[in-house]
Amino acid sequence: MFAVPFLLAPMIIIDWFIWGYSLCYSACSNHFIGNLNYVVLRQFRNALTAEFTNTRGHVLAGAHVLFNMFFKLICVSLTFPGCIAERGRVLPMILFAFIWSVIIYNPVTYWFWNSNGWLSVDLGRLPVLDFAGGNCVHIVSGFTCLAYSYILGPRNPKLLYNYRNSNTGHIIFGTFLVFMGWIGYIAGCDFKFSFNSIYIILNTLIAACASGIVWTAIDFFFSKFSMISFSSGIMTGLVVFTPGGGYVSSNAEFWKGIIFGVVGAISGNLATRLKYFFNIDDALDLFAVHGIPGIVGSMLTGIFANDLYDSKGGWVKGHWKQFGYQLLGLVVTSAYVFIMSMVFLYLIDLIPGFHLRIDKDFNRREREKTLKAKQLDQELESQTSPQQVVPHMSNSTEQMSFWEQVELQGTDGYEFNGEFMLDFMEFIRAIRPQDYEDDDLKDIIQAPNQYEGYIGQDFELHQEGVHNLTKRE
Repeated sequence: MFAVPFLLAPMIIIDWFIWGYSLCYSACSNHFIGNLNYVVLRQFRNALTAEFTNTRGHVLAGAHVLFNMFFKLICVSLTFPGCIAERGRVLPMILFAFIWSVIIYNPVTYWFWNSNGWLSVDLGRLPVLDFAGGNCVHIVSGFTCLAYSYILGPRNPKLLYNYRNSNTGHIIFGTFLVFMGWIGYIAGCDFKFSFNSIYIILNTLIAACASGIVWTAIDFFFSKFSMISFSSGIMTGLVVFTPGGGYVSSNAEFWKGIIFGVVGAISGNLATRLKYFFNIDDALDLFAVHGIPGIVGSMLTGIFANDLYDSKGGWVKGHWKQFGYQLLGLVVTSAYVFIMSMVFLYLIDLIPGFHLRIDKDFNRREREKTLKAKQLDQELESQTSPQQVVPHMSNSTEQMSFWEQVELQGTDGYEFNGEFMLDFMEFIRAIRPQDYEDDDLKDIIQAPNQYEGYIGQDFELHQEGVHNLTKRE
């Protein structure tokens, strides 16, 4: 779903311009959400507010607006494509994304990164250390996806038969781009380029590499090498180090990056199994790769943080209370995001025409099938004699509903007028079983001249399915 981030980006940018930045970073007496003092970026007109200042330093307000706008875009890009994968509708997703942007993301960002936020280091009452978005971005993303995936229900099992990823090359290339960009974002949260920025970059690299190695080693122990696993490990290392960032980086503490990477990889890899335990179909493992490492990284920051940027350090520096503050921050963030997401998704699903899933009756049918299976098992167990006749089970399968067929054919075809149906994976999925029948080979033998113009020229005839004529690369 490459289209989803681009589809949502204009709405998020306009929202950020009109009131999003003001709700996150305006100064007011309220410790939970900002006001509209900076609506449509009015602070640029005043020389006193044309510069943003906090404990990390100062930066031009315009640069701060752009920098944090891209943080929000990253959170959106991480969250929503995986939420609706292969079963969700786009229109209700857009409505939820707007509500999520205003009511969920903005308040959480205010809590941690506004100088007046009730969990901010600047205010100092309950200082939760979050250098580059462990809570504001990754815990928010992970628990939003968890709620959305739970409400939507699992994908149709027919979609998962002989399932494979769409393009491993895209995954590797995308991981490389994220890797490079992530380094700049974490170092950029220092608000200046200094020696500590270099230490942050080095520790980020170390954490990502350690996590990639450990994640791949775990999967190799149970199965085989996998570049997808390696990419997941790299992402997990980047995420788990995000809350610590500058708080755990110095010229003599590069070993902390290894600890963050190893612990993050183990926890994230194990977390990928939770979706099977709870039967929540998190298609892109966002909860395991972003939510859980965000939590783990926040806890490790509470243990290993130094007394930098007006913080008092973590447990190893004798400030054991910091670990409690970190637990408070992640529990509050997780609960708020998950509960609010569940409430709004449930309400949107009740609006006529805004049902979240393409096949809106799928979950009801699955529950009925499960209930019937349990009742049948109970009836079989209650039989006192083996000679009793078991109720006849029809071998005929139920006819698929129209919306189930639409969902199986791919959300691209229904939501985007088929614009992406010519993608390689969609082509393979939509292929007809008849194309593989032996009868087709007889047609070639009987009428060889019919295919004469295709063989050896611009097109190549595949023996597996003679009706599929693919242009030679």
